[in-house]
Amino acid sequence: MGVFTKFGARLLLALVLLCSCSIGYESDIDYSLMPVKQGDKWGYINVKGEYIINPQFDGANVFTDNGLARVWVGDKCGFINKKGEYVIAPQYSSATEFFEGKAWTVKPKGAPVLIDTKGRSCFTLKNVRTVYNYSGGLAVVVDDNEMFRAINTAGETVFELSGPAFVTNFVDGLAAVQNMDRLFGYVDKNGKAVINSQFYGADFFLNGKAIVRADDMYGVVNKEGKYVINPQFAEMQQDYNKFLIKIGEQYGWCDERGKIIINPQFENAFPFFGANLAAIKMGEQWGYVNKEGKITVNPQFQFALPFIGKVAWVKSADKWGLIDEDGKFVVNPQFNDVLCSYRLFIPVRNYVVSEYFNVEGIISWINMMLDGNKVDGMTVTQTTISGFRKKYNLGEKGVSVEKKYSRDMSYEIYANGTFYENVSDGWWGTTTKQLPNARLDYVTIQLKLKDNENTRPLYDAVINALGGNNGKRGSGQYVKVKASPGIVTIYVSDKQIKDILNDNLGWSNY
Repeated sequence: MGVFTKFGARLLLALVLLCSCSIGYESDIDYSLMPVKQGDKWGYINVKGEYIINPQFDGANVFTDNGLARVWVGDKCGFINKKGEYVIAPQYSSATEFFEGKAWTVKPKGAPVLIDTKGRSCFTLKNVRTVYNYSGGLAVVVDDNEMFRAINTAGETVFELSGPAFVTNFVDGLAAVQNMDRLFGYVDKNGKAVINSQFYGADFFLNGKAIVRADDMYGVVNKEGKYVINPQFAEMQQDYNKFLIKIGEQYGWCDERGKIIINPQFENAFPFFGANLAAIKMGEQWGYVNKEGKITVNPQFQFALPFIGKVAWVKSADKWGLIDEDGKFVVNPQFNDVLCSYRLFIPVRNYVVSEYFNVEGIISWINMMLDGNKVDGMTVTQTTISGFRKKYNLGEKGVSVEKKYSRDMSYEIYANGTFYENVSDGWWGTTTKQLPNARLDYVTIQLKLKDNENTRPLYDAVINALGGNNGKRGSGQYVKVKASPGIVTIYVSDKQIKDILNDNLGWSNY
């Protein structure tokens, strides 16, 4: 969830930092080069404001301690070294930054691939939808059925969550999860619940403490789930040995026990994050306070970010520059944009979303559905319409059921046959009578694809797996197949299918 409290939603940070975070989190960000935007291109400067890598990228991220930074050229991203040379050429439609020496990447129409710092593939995950960065040796993955699991660095499943969803990575040995009742708790690296789901929100643990929400207020618990600060604040964020808090509409600070040490008085604020000064907002301007709550740099900037060592980014006259602790510019405002990151200060989550259309998985599922000369376990011509309705929990007139297969595809199963007859109404007309014991003639499986471009590859794979678009399979099963952009239709029975004309089979562009 990134930053659990509302502070994290106010600014998308992507940090430019070099040093260890003093709140118990070891940063792996290199601050010696900082991404800045001049005009419409990004480059990198040193702390003196000198360009080390000239503006040339459409997007840029910070360097990590392995000496690599993610950059964008057009709609592709890759990784450069501190000389501005490509170590991994732009080729990915999405990629995480490097965490624990590895990054997740996705090429156009591809599945998530884990790479090392040389760009070498470690393994590919085809049966997932979303993959999060490694943290504490584990990565969280989510499949198309919204099932969450944790995998190790070899890609092996360590455990699955049946019901709950991960909302943080593993930090300090625990991860926050949310159950089906939308309550939050914590599990350990074996998937064991160590703090039962009971909160209305939960952040990562750091130094044995985590911020949680009870009703509309935030407090802090230890690893036993006991409150060390009772829920009483409108917002909270970890800040070394204290917490940035909000009471009413004002921001201030409390200590580790919840005692207020800087009175709430600011319209907005960022944590100290181990620095001597913290950015605060009064009225429409930003300035800085020291740890006693005394204003040391008067509010005068359009925006101000946390100090990174002895310097901080501020915005003045719509341009960004660097100031020192006295509020004096060491690099004059001149940049259109800068990149700053919470990753120096606290754990963050990166993720990629798969673009892979898993044809192999769908074919495997179709083969399973049609296994043993049956359809989803039914011998078609021996199945009554009432049995079909019971199997799929349909109403008394239902003849079809629609289900989601994945984000890319849904499917519908139809029962085909004569399930009604017209009988005399006792006068001069007729009425329709249901035939609950009537048997099916054949079943239609209609595959509905979200992206029309995926239809032809799936159709080709289907007729290859079934032995053609019209015929009898080795199992004795009869199939007919047709397709058009967005839809693949399969007719199946254990007897010949006479109602579907052969002229209507095959591929059609309409």
